[in-house]
Amino acid sequence: MASTTPSGLWTLRMGSLSLLLHRRNWLMCGLLTLLLAVLATLAISLGSGQMGMRDVLAALLGNGSKLHEIMVFKIRMPRVAAAIVAGFAMGMAGCLIQTLVRNRLATPDMIGVNEGASLAVVGFSLYLTLGSWPWWASPLGAILAAVALFTLCRRPGEQGYLFIVIGIALSELLGAIGDFAMSTQPLVHLGSLYLWTMGHFAGVSYQTVNPIALVLLALCPLMALVNRPLALLRFGDATAQNLGIRVPLVQLGVLGLAILVASLGTAIGGPVVFIAMAAPILASWLARDNLAPIWLSALCGAVLLLGSDTLVRVLAQPEEIPTGIMTRLLGGILLLALLLKDRRGAD
Repeated sequence: MASTTPSGLWTLRMGSLSLLLHRRNWLMCGLLTLLLAVLATLAISLGSGQMGMRDVLAALLGNGSKLHEIMVFKIRMPRVAAAIVAGFAMGMAGCLIQTLVRNRLATPDMIGVNEGASLAVVGFSLYLTLGSWPWWASPLGAILAAVALFTLCRRPGEQGYLFIVIGIALSELLGAIGDFAMSTQPLVHLGSLYLWTMGHFAGVSYQTVNPIALVLLALCPLMALVNRPLALLRFGDATAQNLGIRVPLVQLGVLGLAILVASLGTAIGGPVVFIAMAAPILASWLARDNLAPIWLSALCGAVLLLGSDTLVRVLAQPEEIPTGIMTRLLGGILLLALLLKDRRGAD
């Protein structure tokens, strides 16, 4: 019997197996990947020092001068890689939590996850003598924050607004504890740590980016595994359960996965806000009828964060201003636009 492919999908056949691919989703992923590559090349070429995109391409191909190779590989590429990896993580985490709670305001930076991760890094940095940046402490703090959040609100899919309100309160509490801990230390020891808590990518090395990128890569199969049940949760817990989804188990697994991914993004450049909110919204608009565009959200997060970091470098040159300030500006504009749109819809 001949099989037909539904409209808007591609069929990928591998022997007896076949896989349906969302056509628009994959086309948008391809376009965003191309945009990200162009933006990365542009970001490497910009900065203090005369170096055009042709010089960057020559250095990448091994035909550049020694000075350009040092600027590209030792100074600028680690920062670009850090922004891309952190943006990937924040976009994916935002999509997971927004889809789970069915609310666009439910993001890791709004429900205390990022602040919990930040508090753990601050605590290990201030009170333990370590030879390297304690990025591995970030998941520990995020997990503790998530346990507190899930204890106070056990049904995030049904109690979306309560989930957000409790998360905001928890975020403020954890942030205040972190600020108090830093205020008890001499200012001379707080320069880089304070900038990191504002969302800063200057000076990030491959020593931090590489292990986080590998962990995120290892988590990608789990992302693919939860994609379908997560999309079914958008129709409500009762409907998803009737379709064979073990709702409490899936909710707990998705929340745990989102928390881990968000904490890894925070570990690189600090608790950068609004990227996790904006990326899934943009991805949903690009994908149209895709209910849980995880991969598209990841690419949108990478483009938004790298664009914000590049923009703040250009505007503040030669000063170093945290990227988190730019994301707050852009995120505030987006949040106001969403609120005004919802108000018009209510009228």
